[in-house]
Amino acid sequence: MQMIIIKSKEDYSNFVNMLYLNAKKESVEHFERHKAIINSPRQIICLSMQYIRNIAKQISAGEPLEYLKFVSGETYEEVLIEGLVISGLKDLDLQIELFDKWKEKIDNWSLCDSVCCSMKILKNSKNKAQYFDYFYNMCFDKKEYVARFGIITILANYVEEEFIDKILNMIKSVSNETFYVQMGLAWLIQVAFVEFRDKTLELIKNKTLCKFVQNKAISKCRDSFRVSAEDKEFLANYRIK
Repeated sequence: MQMIIIKSKEDYSNFVNMLYLNAKKESVEHFERHKAIINSPRQIICLSMQYIRNIAKQISAGEPLEYLKFVSGETYEEVLIEGLVISGLKDLDLQIELFDKWKEKIDNWSLCDSVCCSMKILKNSKNKAQYFDYFYNMCFDKKEYVARFGIITILANYVEEEFIDKILNMIKSVSNETFYVQMGLAWLIQVAFVEFRDKTLELIKNKTLCKFVQNKAISKCRDSFRVSAEDKEFLANYRIK
């Protein structure tokens, strides 16, 4: 695999110029639509996700820790590539340490979800239980995207027998009313319902969640091809009016 090596500010500046040269040459309408979907306050270069992931892999194949010394994070793509490079590190302790700083840069759902769903080292780690509390506690952060980062990381990596009771307890306990936190909780409930139907159904039946999360979670379950037609019909009875 081709490698990208960054060892100086000049190297990094050339790297950013390369990103701009590979921006998608499409219509103004496409660019504006792309910006609207991502909804980041940072400047957007407009690169394809496939290109971004390939770049992150090329950095990871070289000297990723050297690269991370020079990241400026002025554009959405730079911050996303940084997060993807961190998610690819094989040292989980170092990964968590770097994520503790990077999470403060998250300012939109795309940054959050793209990185959370790329943590292959964490997902496949035999000792990932020791990191669960870090992400669990993050779910209660007052900052919208930091809390969502914890929620989506748990959704992507921890919906398993060992953690499901704590996850359902967390869902009941999070009081953050921001949109992307509540959407993340609803998505997490849908994933939990597929994997642990009976336990998650008790949560839904109790109707202790706020109206938005309860109803959105039911909608997501009803939209899922992994939920039976019978359950979809049954769940509709637990919408909060």
